[in-house]
Amino acid sequence: MLDFVAFEQNDSSRQKLWGVTGNVSGSLFELPGGPLGVAVGVEHRDYFGRFDPDPVVAAGLGSDIPALPTKGGYNVDEAYGEINAPLLANRPFFELLELSGAARYSDYSESGSTTTFKGGANWKPVRDLRLRASYSEGFRAPSVGELFGTPSRFDQELLDPCSADQNPTPAILANCAAQGVPAGYTQLNPQLSVITGGNRNLEPETSKGWNVGAVYSPAFLRGFSAEANYYKIDIEGAIQSQDAATTLQRCVIQNDAAACALVNRVAGGQISNIQGVLQNIAGIETKGLDLNFAYRGLRTGFGTFGLIFNNSFLFDYDVIAPTATGTETISREGTEQGSPDQAFPKHKAIGIVDWNGRDVGLSLTGRYIKSVRETQADNRLESRFYTDVQMRFISPSFNDRFGFALGVNNLFDKDPPGCISCGLNNFDPTTYDVPGRYLYARGR
Repeated sequence: MLDFVAFEQNDSSRQKLWGVTGNVSGSLFELPGGPLGVAVGVEHRDYFGRFDPDPVVAAGLGSDIPALPTKGGYNVDEAYGEINAPLLANRPFFELLELSGAARYSDYSESGSTTTFKGGANWKPVRDLRLRASYSEGFRAPSVGELFGTPSRFDQELLDPCSADQNPTPAILANCAAQGVPAGYTQLNPQLSVITGGNRNLEPETSKGWNVGAVYSPAFLRGFSAEANYYKIDIEGAIQSQDAATTLQRCVIQNDAAACALVNRVAGGQISNIQGVLQNIAGIETKGLDLNFAYRGLRTGFGTFGLIFNNSFLFDYDVIAPTATGTETISREGTEQGSPDQAFPKHKAIGIVDWNGRDVGLSLTGRYIKSVRETQADNRLESRFYTDVQMRFISPSFNDRFGFALGVNNLFDKDPPGCISCGLNNFDPTTYDVPGRYLYARGR
């Protein structure tokens, strides 16, 4: 029976990039800290992509999500220039002082033209300490898929605030009635269809980024370094789909006309689909600190040891979304957005203890993810700590040209935290390990 009703699905896709570049680099003259370096160049690129689903799938007769054929392309011409100027070197309070800068002009056939700039400073007041700062502008044109992708559908687990089992307040009931939801309505299926796809009207993303950092490598502790980097990035016109849960909440709770235009209901009040095609939302603003420590090359009679401890602290991750009357700021830091699954932990860390002997090595790795809370449900995803171990063998008889490794990730079989609103088996696979140990062997 399965052979009779089933079919062999054959999809076809192609992506093509053709490009030509030309550049020249060198030094112009000597500065007190060294030669003034310059580079200039030009570039041309052609992008093309197409996707042709099986006709049965395109007709909506398969068990897969329906998809339609699409194709498109664009080209870009660019020119750039870069400069590196070592102003001072080997002087009191100026072991090194150099400035750098870059400019790039881009002309996209689909997205217009722009010029972006970047500048940075690198200063070593003493040999053990390096201070650096940079400012950069970004420009990202929509990709072929973002521009030409045809509408598609995925099912997302969402709870309708209008449903009687959600105990809506009188104000919410009034909003629901205004949107045509009948009294006593109850949601039949928590899996709602979300329509996604490309958008020919997309504008490019633009960004501004600031970075300030320092590296401390003391001479009295050879092999040790401490590094701190603070970043602040603002993106305007960010390209992404409007979060379906946010759209539904804003429509029902705030009675926002722009959001309600994206929520489609049938006569009985049930939601038929929510529009989530790609668009330029108002922006994203994020700030954070990376703090890293390393100690390499500790030699003992038992071999050489190394220690690495890297930390990433997320201070802010604000999504600024448009509304009918202006904008709304959604703070993502410390949260799990759920379906589509993505967590924004305020602290992530990784620590590695590494030992190398003559022909064998051992690494012990710990990975930490701070707890987050769900935005779509009253639930907290507790912190997780994963342990990985790897043993390496190198054969001296082959002049160290052959190596073998055995390893286990998630050694203690730690399960991911349960997530109510996540779309895949109630956990977030984009942030946490899938359940179970991961064992591997590698030869090189």
